[in-house]
Amino acid sequence: MSIGDDLLIILSNYHGGYRLMRRRMRGYTGSAFPQSVQKASANSIRVTLSRLKAKGLIRNQNGLWNLTKKGLGYLSNKLNFHPRHKKSASARKNMIIAFDVPERHRKKRDWLRIELRNLGFEMLQKSVWFGPAPLPTEFVSSLEELNLIPFMKFFEAKKSDII
Repeated sequence: MSIGDDLLIILSNYHGGYRLMRRRMRGYTGSAFPQSVQKASANSIRVTLSRLKAKGLIRNQNGLWNLTKKGLGYLSNKLNFHPRHKKSASARKNMIIAFDVPERHRKKRDWLRIELRNLGFEMLQKSVWFGPAPLPTEFVSSLEELNLIPFMKFFEAKKSDII
């Protein structure tokens, strides 16, 4: 399988920011990424992403790389691969996440906000978000890897608790 195909599979399973995806690909985590991607240079990854974008298989929106419908079709047909579905924004929302990430970790905080939006959360305040539970294990693992858990609180809100 080519590095392009491997990147498409990674993007289909995890809708994370490019910076975290690069960290995972470069071996900073215990994630099992294909060898072709782990050994690829940063320039090789950028060029491959650019080519996939030119073919219309992926798009970059606000710093997030996502598959297009054409990309999903490519994975389904050519590779016989069926990606996990992303949580929809209309999923039942019953979790509140509050965080207070220090200014020195601004990039991590910005990444967290983008990820929460991607997972279908709505911002109540800049550091208080409301959305669906449970959280994907990949997302929780990323929080642990980035040492963000100590700055976060998770609350369950049942329908009877909401006024």
